[in-house]
Amino acid sequence: MVNLLKSDFYKMGRSRFFWICTIASIIIGIVIAVALQQTMNAALRNDVVRDAEEILAMIPDAAGVWLLGLGFSMNLHLISVAAFTAIFISREFDNGTIKNTLSRGMSRTKVYFSKFLVSSIAALIMLICFMTSTLIGGTMAWGFDPNGIATASGIITMVLMQSLLAVACVAVFTFVSMTLRSAGASIALCVVSVSLMPTLLGAISMMLGNTIGLEVYWLGEAISNLATVVPASADIVNGIILAVAWSVVSIIAGIILFRHVDIK
Repeated sequence: MVNLLKSDFYKMGRSRFFWICTIASIIIGIVIAVALQQTMNAALRNDVVRDAEEILAMIPDAAGVWLLGLGFSMNLHLISVAAFTAIFISREFDNGTIKNTLSRGMSRTKVYFSKFLVSSIAALIMLICFMTSTLIGGTMAWGFDPNGIATASGIITMVLMQSLLAVACVAVFTFVSMTLRSAGASIALCVVSVSLMPTLLGAISMMLGNTIGLEVYWLGEAISNLATVVPASADIVNGIILAVAWSVVSIIAGIILFRHVDIK
C-alpha cells in the first residue's frame, strides 16, 4: 500500500493537470476578489450594475474573511477539484496503468483507496491555494476583518468543515471516475454534480410536491451553510453527518463495483 501511495503521489506531482488545476484555483480566488471590488465601486458610482441593491448591501460586510466565506459558498473551487480527480483517475485506465498494477497482484481495494487518498490530498492543496488567494485579495481590497466579526475558532471551524466537505466531494468524484473509467464522461458528470446538482434535486423535489427538500441532503448545501465564521451548531452537525455519509457510501459502493468490473 505504501509503495502504491508513493507511486500515485509521484504521478500527481508530475501531472500537468494537477498544476493547471492548482493554478486555476488561485486564479479563481483572485478573480472573485477583483470582480467583486470593481462591481462594488461601480455600484457606488451609480453605474448601471446588475443587482445593484444586493451589491450595495454587501459593502458594509466586505472583508477578506467575509470574501473567503462567499467564495466557499459559490462552490467554484470544487470545479478544479472535480476536473483533476476525473482526469487523474480516468487516465490510469486509458494508459493501462491500473490493469498493470492489478496484474502484479495488488488488491483492488488498496488501488481504490490509493486513488481516493491521493486525490483528497490534491484537493486539499487546491483548497489551500484557493483560500490563500481569496483571503489575500479580499484583505487587500477591504482589510482582513474591519468589523471585528471573525474569531480564531470561527475561522478554524470554517476551514476544517470546508476541508472535510471537500474530501467528501472527492469521495463522490472518485466513485464516478472509477466507475465510468472515461475522461470525458467523468469530467462532465463530476463538474455537473458541482454546478447543477442542487438545481436537479430541487426540480425533483418540486415534482414530488415539495414534500421533501432533496437538495438539503447534497454536500453543496452544507458547503454553503458552513461558509461563514459564525456557523450554527446544527449546521456543523449536519455538515459532519453529510460528509461522513456521502464518503462512506461512495467509497463502499465504488469498491464493490471496482472489485467486480473487468479491467481491459
